[in-house]
Amino acid sequence: MCQTCNTNTHLPDTSATSQTQFIPLKDVRLTDGVFAQQQLIHAQYLQMIEPDRLLAGFLEQAGLAPRGERYGGWESLDIAGHSLGHYLSAVSQMYAATGNDSFRSRVQYIVDELKRCQDHADCGYVLPVPRKLYEDVGAGKIETSPFGLNGCWVPNYTLHKVFAGLRDAYRHCDISLALTVATAMADWLDQTWGKLSDDQIQHMLEAEHGGMNEVLADLSVDTLNPRYLKMASHYFHHQSVLKPLLDGKDQLDGLHGNTQIPKLVGLAREYECDATDAYRHAAQSFWDHVVHRRSYANGGHGESEHFFPVEQFPKKLTPYTAETCNTYNMLKLTSSLFSWEPQAQHMDFVECALLNHLLANIGQEPGEFGYFLGLGSVGVKVFSTAFESWWCCVGTGMENPSRYGELIYAHDDNALFVNLYMASTMQWVDKNLTLQQHTSFPESDSVDFDIHVKQPTELTIKLRHPRWCDMPQVSVNGKSVTLDSQPGSYIELTRTWQDGDSISLRLPMQLRLESLPHSDQQINAVMFGPTLLASVVPDQPGINKSSHKRYGEHLKARGKTDTLPPVFVAADTTEILASFRPTGDAFAEFRSFGVIQPCDLTFKPLYQIDREQYAVYFQHLTGTQWVKEKDNIRKQNEQQLAFEAATVDHITPGYQQPEVEHHVKSQLSRVGDDHDLKFREALKDGWFSYEMQVKPQNQMSLQVTYWGGEWEHRIFDILVNDQHIATQKLRTNKPGDFFVQTYAIPKEITSGQTQVTVRFNSHPGHLGARVFGLRIISDNAMD
Repeated sequence: MCQTCNTNTHLPDTSATSQTQFIPLKDVRLTDGVFAQQQLIHAQYLQMIEPDRLLAGFLEQAGLAPRGERYGGWESLDIAGHSLGHYLSAVSQMYAATGNDSFRSRVQYIVDELKRCQDHADCGYVLPVPRKLYEDVGAGKIETSPFGLNGCWVPNYTLHKVFAGLRDAYRHCDISLALTVATAMADWLDQTWGKLSDDQIQHMLEAEHGGMNEVLADLSVDTLNPRYLKMASHYFHHQSVLKPLLDGKDQLDGLHGNTQIPKLVGLAREYECDATDAYRHAAQSFWDHVVHRRSYANGGHGESEHFFPVEQFPKKLTPYTAETCNTYNMLKLTSSLFSWEPQAQHMDFVECALLNHLLANIGQEPGEFGYFLGLGSVGVKVFSTAFESWWCCVGTGMENPSRYGELIYAHDDNALFVNLYMASTMQWVDKNLTLQQHTSFPESDSVDFDIHVKQPTELTIKLRHPRWCDMPQVSVNGKSVTLDSQPGSYIELTRTWQDGDSISLRLPMQLRLESLPHSDQQINAVMFGPTLLASVVPDQPGINKSSHKRYGEHLKARGKTDTLPPVFVAADTTEILASFRPTGDAFAEFRSFGVIQPCDLTFKPLYQIDREQYAVYFQHLTGTQWVKEKDNIRKQNEQQLAFEAATVDHITPGYQQPEVEHHVKSQLSRVGDDHDLKFREALKDGWFSYEMQVKPQNQMSLQVTYWGGEWEHRIFDILVNDQHIATQKLRTNKPGDFFVQTYAIPKEITSGQTQVTVRFNSHPGHLGARVFGLRIISDNAMD
C-alpha cells in the first residue's frame, strides 16, 4: 500500500471554497419545452437498454456466467465497460430528475451484480478488463501509448466511469452498497499499485485515464477517509499536462481534448477537498483558455478530438468539430467554478453549450447521439444507433438529458440564483420555497415565475442577465422594475416575498453575427439571442445522396455532403443582417434575401436540424470578391469532391479514433506533433501497421503524406498484406513543406479482398517512416 496515501490525517473543513450550492437534481423537475421533451425521449431509451448485456464482461472476468450477450460496437472491444459506468450514472441521475422508482430498481440490480462479481473475485477487483493487466502495472510492467495501457484500450478510462457510476448510485439513489463496492475497488487498487515509483506512475499516466482523481476525491468525501484524496494526487496527477496549467500556461495544442478536461475536473474536486489554491487557479486558467480562446460559436471546441493552434481556426471547419464528450466535461468543470465564485459568464457558457451543442447533437429517436457536431461545409448530423455503437459520446449522451436540470438554480445563504431559463419547478427545502418557472424559452423571449412560501421570506432572487441581451424587462406582481444590471451579470430582486408573488421577465433577442476566431471576421455564424442558427441547404442537382450517410462508425459516416458551400456576398455585416426576415412560420426562423450565393436560404435553430442538410459558418465576400472567386470556389469544390470520391479509406495518424478503428499495431513506434499536424513514426528497427479498406475490383494506390524537411536519414519498406510494394528514403525530399507520395498496389494483392494490412518497416539500424496522412485511392474513380 502506498505509504504516502496511508497517512492518518483528516479532511479539512473547506466550506470556504464554495460560495454557492446548486439546488439538488432531486428538487428540480422539468415541466415543458425542448429540454423536457428530450429528457422524456431518452428516459424511454434508458428503459430499453438491457443491463445484463452491459454487465456481461464484468461477469465473465469474475468467472461467472453472463446473463446476457454483450452488445456490439465499442462494447465488443477493450473499452467495454465504460458504457455500464455511464449507464449507471444516467439511470441514477434520471431517478433523481424524475422520481421514477423503475430507474432506482435498475441501479440496485446493477450494483448487486457488481457486488456479486466482486465477491466471486474475492479481492475487490471488478472490471471487464483482465485483472492481470493491473497486477502487471503494479509489478512495474508498463507499456503505454496515448490510448493504450499494456495493450488494452484505456482501461483506467473505463475504471473512472465505473467509479463515477457507483458514486452516483450512492449519492442519487442512497444505495450504500455502491459505496461498499467502490471502496473495496479503491483499496485493492492501492494495494496493487502501492510500490510504484513516481516515474512509473507518470509513465502509466501517458495513457488516457479519465478523471480518476475526481472520483477518488469524491470517495474521500463520501467515506470521510482522506486516504482516497491522497490516492487521487499520488496516482493520477499527470504532471506533463497539469504542471503548465498550474503555472497558468496554455500548452494544449495537439492534445486530445477529452483526455485533459477530466483531469481538471478532478483537480477542481481536489481543491474543494483540501483548499489547495494552485488547483483552483489551474482549473480557472484552463476554463478561460478553452472558453474564451478555443471555442466555436456553439460552445464546443477541438477538431478530430484535439486542441489545435488557435490561428488555425479557419482551417478547422470540418465534419469532425466539437466532440460532445468535451462539452459534457466542460459543464462539470463550469459547475465547480460557479460554486466557488458565481459569475454570469459561467452560466452564459452553460446556456450556449447546452442549447447549441448538447441539445443540438442529440436525435429525435431514442438512442441517437452525435459524436462530433460538424460546423464546416455542408453536412448532415451523424448519430449512433441505439444498440450497436456505444461510443464514448453515447455514454455521455445517455447522461446529458438526465442532467439538464442540475445547473438551473443555485443558492447561497440569502440569495437564489436563476441561472438558466428552462420550464421547471424547484424546491428550496431549507427556505420552504417553491419556484415555478413558465416559459417556452428559447422559443420565446418571455419567462414567468410563481413563488410559493409557507411564510413571508426575505431574500434576493438573482435572474441572469445574459450577455446577448441589451435591455431586459422585469416586473414583480405586475409592476415594472427599474434595472441597473449589465449584460453578463445578474438582475437582483431583494424583498420580502409573499406566497403567490410573481415575476415576469422579458429577454428581447436580436440577430447578430459571431465571427470564427482568427478569421479576420471573414467567416461568420448567425446567432439569434442565445441560439445558434443553421441554414437549411437544399439538395444540389446531380449530387450523390449516398454522401448523406447518417448512421454507422462515426468516422466513416462522414457527415459532410457534396453540396457547394454557401457564401455570404455583401458589402458588410450590416447588409447581411438587414437582409434577414422572419418567415412567420416559427420563432427564430428567418429567410435571407439577396446576400447568399448560390441561393438564399432559410435559417433555424441548429438544435432543430434533424435530417436536413445544413451549414453553420459562412465565408463572407464582397460582390467584387465573389465575381473574382466564384469560379475558383466551384472548381476547388469539384476537385475536392472528385478526390473524396476516389478515396476508399483514409487515416490521420496519431489520432485516437482513426487509429483504433483501423486496428493500429506497432513496435518501437510513437505518435507526436510537428508542423501543426499529428504523425506516427517508426523508431529504429520499429514498425507500425493499419488495416485499410480496398475495392477488390478496382486498381488501388496508396498515398502517403510525409514531411519534406526530414534531416535524419529514414529508410523503410512498405508492405501490403506482407507483400513488398516500395522502399522509401526520406531526407530533405522537399525542404520546408509536406509532400504526397503515391504507390501503386499490385492488383493481385487486393483481388478478392475488401481489407488489407498496410505496414511500414524500418530498415535495420535506421529510423523508419514518419507518416502524417494515409489514403487508399481507387485509380478507376480518378479516370
